[in-house]
Amino acid sequence: GLNTLGGAIAVDTKSGLTAPGSTVTLSGGSWGRKSVELEHGGSNNKGWNWYGAANLFFEEGWRAASPSNVRQFFGKVGRQGARTGVTLAVSYANNLLNGNGLQEQRFLARGYSDIYTKPDITANRSPFVNLTVRHQVEPSLTFTGNTYYRHLYTRTLNADVNENSLDQSVYQPNAADIRALTAAGYSGFPLSGANAANTPFPFWRCLAQSLQNDKPAEKCNGLLNRGSTTQQNFGTAAQLTWTQSAHQLTFGTGLDRRTTGFRQLSQLGYLNPDRSITPVNSFADGQTGGTIDGEPLNTRVNLDGRANTASVYASDTAHWRGFSFTAAGRYNRNTVRNLDNFIPETQPGSLSGNSVFARFNPAVGATYRPWRFATAYISYSEGSRAPTSIELGCADPARPCKLPNALAGDPPLEQVVTRTLEVGVRGSSEGGTAWSVGWFRAENRNDLLFAASTQTGFGFFKNFGQTLREGAEANLHGRWRNLDWGGGYTFLNASYQTRETLNATSNSTNSGGTIQIMPGDRIPLTPRNTLKAYALWKATRRLGIDFDLNAVGRSFARGNENNLSQADGTYYLGPGISPGYAVVNGGVHFDLQKHLQLFVQVNNIAGRRYYSAAQLGPTAFDAAGNFLARPFPSVAGVYPLQHAIFYAPGAPRGSWGGLRFTF
Repeated sequence: GLNTLGGAIAVDTKSGLTAPGSTVTLSGGSWGRKSVELEHGGSNNKGWNWYGAANLFFEEGWRAASPSNVRQFFGKVGRQGARTGVTLAVSYANNLLNGNGLQEQRFLARGYSDIYTKPDITANRSPFVNLTVRHQVEPSLTFTGNTYYRHLYTRTLNADVNENSLDQSVYQPNAADIRALTAAGYSGFPLSGANAANTPFPFWRCLAQSLQNDKPAEKCNGLLNRGSTTQQNFGTAAQLTWTQSAHQLTFGTGLDRRTTGFRQLSQLGYLNPDRSITPVNSFADGQTGGTIDGEPLNTRVNLDGRANTASVYASDTAHWRGFSFTAAGRYNRNTVRNLDNFIPETQPGSLSGNSVFARFNPAVGATYRPWRFATAYISYSEGSRAPTSIELGCADPARPCKLPNALAGDPPLEQVVTRTLEVGVRGSSEGGTAWSVGWFRAENRNDLLFAASTQTGFGFFKNFGQTLREGAEANLHGRWRNLDWGGGYTFLNASYQTRETLNATSNSTNSGGTIQIMPGDRIPLTPRNTLKAYALWKATRRLGIDFDLNAVGRSFARGNENNLSQADGTYYLGPGISPGYAVVNGGVHFDLQKHLQLFVQVNNIAGRRYYSAAQLGPTAFDAAGNFLARPFPSVAGVYPLQHAIFYAPGAPRGSWGGLRFTF
């Protein structure tokens, strides 16, 4: 996110828990879901307080080949004295998630749980330690200090279609292929006549080209992408808060350090009928993977990075005759040092380099309470963020990247600056009804965009003019007898404000593989309308029933940044939008006795099929689900591809239930 001015340290000033005790929750349900949750907390009269929670969650998943498991623990112990409080918190997570990606619309219509390729595995391990100290120096002066350490290790294994094979001759081995296969002891390969009709999942050319170390990058239709990230974060912060008369002054400083090691390697292979990939002994390492259009295939990354952020901030809140005025500012200085373990810093294309980003972010705000039940507010703030390692590593127009993670040299980029204005009114009544209405406008300057280069199909990150996000939101919550209810509506208009050329070969309006975005074009995957509502009815002393609604308007698909892409039924399949949807969830809980509760939850009660995201891209399969290269005859020596819209399907109806013990 943005490095906004904020910076104040959040501290739990309570001496204990609001609800000390222990809770054990056991549940199970749809898609092989099983979970156990443990929770315990308490305090004593000597000022000690403690809390611990653990969560074990296992699920087969509702999509094909999508099991996941989550193991999490959090613990906290603290002591609150007359003037000093100390809290030590630790957490640990060890998760294995199978998050199958987007699927082409034709196959979702045929089988909603279908997947494009497999596997798509992410494994995380992350211990975390945080120590907070709060000391009241005198009644009007408080010191708060915080220090933390986090270690994160992530491994990924993702299977993908090799899009470089879609316009290639991948079916019938040629004479050199046959000689290589024969010499290696293979048999059963076709001597002639192999084509898309009789060879729906070709692999012989891939094997042969790998044996010859010739062009497996073009003839193998599958990729296995392996990556690992090791990250260590540690830092410290301190602040003083002084309350005097009508003012509350806060001064603080912080230092954060992050070290990162990123490794990536892709292995070529061939697709199987079950959408898995069999690897061959060819890698995208610049040597064994062969070439694409004469250029060696090389997507290896071995990068070590070190980033330091030093911050100072201050704020003052003053009260006067029903008004509250706040002025604040934060200065951040970010330094980033990258070390490329493959290419020395002195050679072209090296990821090594030093970058420095510094900025002062101000903020001002005011509130006024003209009536007992209403408060008006207005605020203006600025925030900034430095470019990420990937953005810095793919920013050279002379060495554009095929994909954002195929890194190249790093000319300097400017940090993104956001200016935000908010105006609104909020309030509450004596009956417990709370409401708010507000308007907001956030403008990004020097925003970062993956822009097209003069080489079709390639691109690079660059700073460009601005993007704009503006809109309004309203919220209303209340209680009537035994019914708690509430909801909120947001209107968001997110748009580009600068003309730019983008690489978008799957957009039906592309010319030479690029499209033009114009000021006012809406940013993909940002719906204009969002509505959320809930109701909780305490039907009897023991029985409670709840419902919630989540309604989201349509949005444009990624790849349709100019908002103009449409289907033609031949080369371009599916619209350029993700349709709106509404999902209703419900639950029932019943107190069997004082310390034992039975609960049942049903999500997506109506069983609605919906999509949470969409993207345009070339499709590798025909309508029957078979791999298909060169789907159309050549045009001036170029084989056109078929493009489609891919959706992220939302979960269908699912139910689970369990028991909750409290003691």
